[in-house]
Amino acid sequence: MGKASLITIRSFGGEPERDAYVRSLKERQISYHDLYDMQCAELAEIRDPRSFGKKPLPLTSLPDDRIVEYPWRNTAIRTVELHAFSELRTARNHNLITPEEQSIFATSHIAFAGLNVGNPGAVCVALEGGARSMSLADPDILLTANLNRFRAGLPDVGLNKAELTTRQILEIDPYYTLSVSAEGLTSGSLMQFLSEPKARVLVEEMDALPLKLFIRDEARKLGVPVVMVTGIGDGVLLDVERYDLDRNTPLLNGLLDRAVEDAIRSAESMSPEKKIKLAHDFIGTSYLEPRLNDSFAEIGNTLVGIPQIAESSFMRGAAIARAVRTIVCGGNMPSGRYSFSLSPCLK
Repeated sequence: MGKASLITIRSFGGEPERDAYVRSLKERQISYHDLYDMQCAELAEIRDPRSFGKKPLPLTSLPDDRIVEYPWRNTAIRTVELHAFSELRTARNHNLITPEEQSIFATSHIAFAGLNVGNPGAVCVALEGGARSMSLADPDILLTANLNRFRAGLPDVGLNKAELTTRQILEIDPYYTLSVSAEGLTSGSLMQFLSEPKARVLVEEMDALPLKLFIRDEARKLGVPVVMVTGIGDGVLLDVERYDLDRNTPLLNGLLDRAVEDAIRSAESMSPEKKIKLAHDFIGTSYLEPRLNDSFAEIGNTLVGIPQIAESSFMRGAAIARAVRTIVCGGNMPSGRYSFSLSPCLK
């Protein structure tokens, strides 16, 4: 699935052609919203900041327009073209993100493997105008139980998470180029996922433990840095592996117990009980907050799965976005494990 199969973006040779198209939308009972004049007024303010609080100078030339159709919303929107739209969307990033950093961030291709934790990261990156090209992979659908932490609603339940993330990003910015793997990844497709096009950063958030190791093997061969964020209760762990700087960087920076790694790599199949135990050991008891650590023993007894909450989910999204932006913009983000938690602030 690609972007073209989800939305339609149309340009026009003139006003009569556009007006005829708008009439066809109404005939097809598609809701139409014209944002063009509002956006031009915003552009005038952005380009004349000294007019703050007053009427800005008029634009010297008007940008071209486009009409974007969102079939899942049965809606079409008239908006400004790509460059004017990007100028609007990123204006409030300055100077927290400099124009030079914004350009680098926008042109860096990022691969997201796993869109449960990866979803808030991908959406946060898109909100900041980063990675205008992304690869998104996840085979799972959104469940009602996911609505305790996933930025979605009841109408989205049953949708594939990669497709849902694609919809969310395209509603923020229709000019994104998104490659979507709704069937997920296999050991045979990992190299293609990372190299076509080559990822500047891999955000790895898959549930399948063997794939978490195998994709790191491929990333190391390609020199692609890996970012992973894990919920540890109220807080999160951020793991960064800078294979772009040193391909001899050990897997998970040497923090994964060798016996656990061997057990994951050698397992032809895993019982639910073994999978939970290895997931627990993959993170490491010493990093888990007490309530989460104790919860692992209750899975299959009083709990149906590993507990996760929205506070941690949104923190993970922010941590992913910041780590990715820092790496692609040449900031200080060495390999290592970092922890973040709100709990110390609330004691």
